[in-house]
Amino acid sequence: MKSSFIKIALPLLLLITGVGCKKYLNINSDPDTTQNPSNSSVFPAMLSGIPRGVQYDARYLGKYTQNWLSSANGNNDTWDRHGYIANSDASGDIWRQTYFGLGGNLEYIIKNGQNKKQYDYVGAALTLKALMFQMCTDYHGEIIYSEAFKEGVYYFNFDEQEVVYRGVDSLCRDAINYLTLAETAGGNTLAVGDFAYNGDITKWKKLTYAIMAKNFHRITNKPNYSADSVIKYVDLSFSSVNDDFVLPFDASKNDDSNFFGPYRNNLSLFRQSNYIVRLLDGTTMAGGSLTVNRDPRMAHMLSASQDTTNGNGGYRGVDPALGDPFSATTTGTNARKRVATLWGDSTYANPSSAVFTPTAGKFLFKDKVVMPVSTYSEMMFTKAEAAFKKGDKVTAYTAYTAGINAHFDFINRNYSGVRGNANLYNVSPISASQRTAYLNTSGNVKASAATLTVTDIMLQKYIALWGWGWVETWNDLRRYHYIDMDGDTGDQVFKGFVLPATYFANNLNKPAYRFRPRYNSEYVWNLDQLRKLGADKLDYHTYETWFSKP
Repeated sequence: MKSSFIKIALPLLLLITGVGCKKYLNINSDPDTTQNPSNSSVFPAMLSGIPRGVQYDARYLGKYTQNWLSSANGNNDTWDRHGYIANSDASGDIWRQTYFGLGGNLEYIIKNGQNKKQYDYVGAALTLKALMFQMCTDYHGEIIYSEAFKEGVYYFNFDEQEVVYRGVDSLCRDAINYLTLAETAGGNTLAVGDFAYNGDITKWKKLTYAIMAKNFHRITNKPNYSADSVIKYVDLSFSSVNDDFVLPFDASKNDDSNFFGPYRNNLSLFRQSNYIVRLLDGTTMAGGSLTVNRDPRMAHMLSASQDTTNGNGGYRGVDPALGDPFSATTTGTNARKRVATLWGDSTYANPSSAVFTPTAGKFLFKDKVVMPVSTYSEMMFTKAEAAFKKGDKVTAYTAYTAGINAHFDFINRNYSGVRGNANLYNVSPISASQRTAYLNTSGNVKASAATLTVTDIMLQKYIALWGWGWVETWNDLRRYHYIDMDGDTGDQVFKGFVLPATYFANNLNKPAYRFRPRYNSEYVWNLDQLRKLGADKLDYHTYETWFSKP
């Protein structure tokens, strides 16, 4: 088996009628096997594959971004220390989804849609293709783009990240053209297979523009960065939380239960970080964790320990490579101090043994949940940063406050009209008075454009992306090299963010800037090409990515 097989996924692995096969498989077709599946039957699997791939890898990336960290007391966790597991596919699922899970299946939808004049499917598939390539290159750096999905190729050349970025932009423009053509042609074939937007072409175009905005915004450190272009594409993207690109899990069965829910039990050794606790309790932005400064989103997003004697309502977190000092304690006072699981329960010994219930869990860690992929809130913070960089603080402030409000709206939104019918809140929704108090009197939100800083924007964006937007958060952290300083405040842009005191041995005392390509498809079959990148070096994951360089 060569890498071409690994990377070129045939649609649903059912299309076995290729030219090479016909030479010796010229037999009657299996009546139980779909030889030419419809786009409507293939497309739902493509939607489901997007959050799955990201969630798989977020178990590792989430530690780099400090969404969560290991619970083990005094741990020596590889990922906490920005390391990796050699000769393993751990952290390789975004790669697998890009080239295998979605890969050839999206190619099939595009070609099939062109042949059948189903231009809405073509446009949507091109959008998903752009999204996955953007995410894949952000995550890995140099990737296979120009030669991806070429038949008869066994060893694939890698493209520089700049080339992939241009390719993503081109895919998005093609997607817009096809979606516009679908509007002109009339008819809505996409609605049959689209459980995200129900075939709404206008929303698919907005998603495409959101990808373009992120693509253009990624290069803030480059001399050719254009804040005006970013703002233009943001304005063409989402206009409210109702446009958010979310993919629901209805928890009707195991396979459709959220990968991060308690039933799947993939986060039992993970705990919320001190970093997110400090952002939400008022310590970092307001300067104190008084009740008046506490973010009302905290009760919805984070989990409190049973013990509340810390003066912070029991909210605790862990620091990288230190773990929870009470993690091994099972009885007594200290057991009540244990940092709770992300599911909201500090008493879980084996969450998978719990009865499978669609409502189990907390926030985005429920079994039944609506998982975001791209949101209006994210776009508003992107616009705020772009406007701030061009010196337009008025526009930046308007977008900044819109981003905060949009995340409140996201938490409060009732998804009863969406497959899954899930609410994100675990207690009562955030009230209007709670929101007003946070915005106006808590000290966490700047009162005017004149006092706004890039730190304010980036910290609020971090909160809004917490629990789902790991790649985007990592992009932001790397653009500011984790600990770059804010010239207006004299402190870090990501104020309070602390890198591991001791890095993984192979890091050579450097933080991670990329994940290594998937082991079983690249290091096994494509090693010669990897050597050209230096990807055979033990510290390759610390090589800075093109987009974050000046």
